[in-house]
Amino acid sequence: MKIPAAALLAAAVGLSAAAADRSRRIEYDDLPAVLQHDLTAHGISAATFGAYLGNVQADTDRRVAEGEREHLIYYALQSSRFTTRARIEPAVSARRFVERLSDDERRQLIEDPSFVPKAGWPPDERVRVADLLSTVRTERNDVRLAYLRTLIEWDRPAVAIDALFADYVRVARFLYRKEFVAANDAARIAPLYESRPHSSDTQIEAGFGVYLGLGTLHALEPSLRVTRVLVVGPGLDFAPRTELTDAVDPQSYQPLAVADALLALSLASEGDLRVHSLDVNPRVVRAVDAAARGPLTLHLFTGILETAGQPLRPEYRAYVNGLVLAIGEETRAPRLVASDGHYQHSIAVRPAIARALSAERLNIVTERLVHEPPFDVAVATNVLTYFDDRQLALALANITAMLRPGGYLLHNETRAGVPETAASLGLPLLHARTAVLGGPPAKPLYDTVWLHQKSRTP
Repeated sequence: MKIPAAALLAAAVGLSAAAADRSRRIEYDDLPAVLQHDLTAHGISAATFGAYLGNVQADTDRRVAEGEREHLIYYALQSSRFTTRARIEPAVSARRFVERLSDDERRQLIEDPSFVPKAGWPPDERVRVADLLSTVRTERNDVRLAYLRTLIEWDRPAVAIDALFADYVRVARFLYRKEFVAANDAARIAPLYESRPHSSDTQIEAGFGVYLGLGTLHALEPSLRVTRVLVVGPGLDFAPRTELTDAVDPQSYQPLAVADALLALSLASEGDLRVHSLDVNPRVVRAVDAAARGPLTLHLFTGILETAGQPLRPEYRAYVNGLVLAIGEETRAPRLVASDGHYQHSIAVRPAIARALSAERLNIVTERLVHEPPFDVAVATNVLTYFDDRQLALALANITAMLRPGGYLLHNETRAGVPETAASLGLPLLHARTAVLGGPPAKPLYDTVWLHQKSRTP
């Protein structure tokens, strides 16, 4: 039986009345005059602002629901928990599928987001999905399989496979356009994310730029002491589009990585640190809440394997080796976990750190927290890229409103115009740098980090 997406999203959160009182949908009068003027120039007035937000929220719900089914596709292609068949790399599958189409169908697929070819499932991919459906019917103990069971008509496998083909096509279209049409052209890749389904993917690599940014913050303001941190879109490693590791239950790294960095850099103390996460996906919120209840053991896996042709930078290698050691004690991992080629180490997180975590469902574009103390630092990595320019400005306005005067935002959005937009909202850029993780000099693996500071006076 398949649970309708709208019902799943509405029921899964289980927000208490107190949680609902902490947040509200924004109003036109909440916005700075400069943002009101920009929205009016794009046809969004005070009279139409409420309807615009309603459309954004409805589109967000759709993108979250579609993103969940895309995670199912990534899991079906890569996991070894339900089949002994060879894994299929999603990007390889996408290229094979698209390039077997006729020239006309390929053009339609790339240009028309609603087009679904008549060819049907590729044989190897179809049989893996069939294996998944067969296992889902009987397996109740695996966390990922139990959740995927709620997304599909597991009791009608033939119907489910046919229904999931459109989701596979959407995955193939995105990956083909990103990896083989846009290639490494960031300007061509960015618009793909502004309309793609929301993904909860996360890896420990995302924390490196944040760590460097916090190090810069410490150098600029050595006396700073952080007590309240806001993490927008913490993510959960449920079923990423590549390098799936499912030897352990899904984990959310970023809230803990941020706490670890703050303690390691002497920017915070364990006794009064609070890390609050916001996410549009109820599955992510539940995972962070469960982590906060403890006991919590974090198993670290890297998404980047060091090879002779892809060496890691010493600075990044040191970051990985020391990651989360400031928030717990190293512990021995089960043999299945430790044997994974991407495994690094495991940490038993101290109870006080786990209790410092909290989370709630909130759309950073349309909502903000109210009746809550402001935050010292906000972190938003791999989040802003999902928004068009109007939505991005609203998200920045909401983040700014939740920061204290002089508070900081760290993000990794490289889109042109972001520093200017943030500055116009009272959040000027303070520092930016590139975080190189490794790779050959001609084609390094890198992230960026941008540090903004809210104006101390209105």
